[in-house]
Amino acid sequence: MGKITLDGIEVVAKIGLLEEEQKAPQDLLVSLSLECDFEPVSISDDLSEGVDYREVIGQVKTFALEYEGKTLERFAEQLADQLMEGFSIQRLHLMVDKPRYTRRLGLREIRVEVER
Repeated sequence: MGKITLDGIEVVAKIGLLEEEQKAPQDLLVSLSLECDFEPVSISDDLSEGVDYREVIGQVKTFALEYEGKTLERFAEQLADQLMEGFSIQRLHLMVDKPRYTRRLGLREIRVEVER
């Protein structure tokens, strides 16, 4: 078993409770920790037998562009489900940061985390 970490994937999504958020896409940061079996790819050195993180990043970006919703929680849950279905991942830790309103709210970060 091994782990692939993808930290701070920059995406754009229409997400938020405020009317202004629902009209204009905003930046989010998605971080992933993917646990998967490295043995087949480590023996063959053939990426087709493992998880290609470029494809994972592409799926995250596509999901975000197509997403329209209000809460980070729903965004994170749906994205986690999609990644688990689309890739050979045994465990997933997903974090979504929403930097847009941190200063306005006097926070360092706004983050939602899910695990599968």
